[in-house]
Amino acid sequence: MGYYISQQLTDKSDVYSFGVILLELISGQEAISNESFGVNCRNIVQWAKLHIESGDIQGIIDPSLRDEYDIQSMWKIAEKALMCVQPHGSMRPPISEVIKEIQEAISIERGAEAAREGNSDASRNSIHSSINMGIDVGPTENYLSFDESIARPTPR
Repeated sequence: MGYYISQQLTDKSDVYSFGVILLELISGQEAISNESFGVNCRNIVQWAKLHIESGDIQGIIDPSLRDEYDIQSMWKIAEKALMCVQPHGSMRPPISEVIKEIQEAISIERGAEAAREGNSDASRNSIHSSINMGIDVGPTENYLSFDESIARPTPR
């Protein structure tokens, strides 16, 4: 909304755009559609907000992910994405906060993946404990890059 009024790009307008991208990534949907979101919703922000605020995270997750994700990490990303797309820039988080939340979601996914692969629950529990207690789980170079952590889209 800020860009629409001022015609000036800002850090907060970038955060809004990034929030839309996060919603596209977890849902597999385009940002604007005449068919995908139903009669009352024309864009991904309205559609995702309805689902997330009603507690229906499963309703927006891309079905091609086939339950190969941790629901807690999806909630983290979805909730932060909604914060990014707040109508007023002053209500949006700084990008550093968004990145921190993404890093935490990646840590959760790593723990869940280890558990799915039959590795010990100890590593999974330690990651969850570190996040819940606010303990640094290591330097940021240990996190996946965006290229490593985001699957390439496939044709439907």
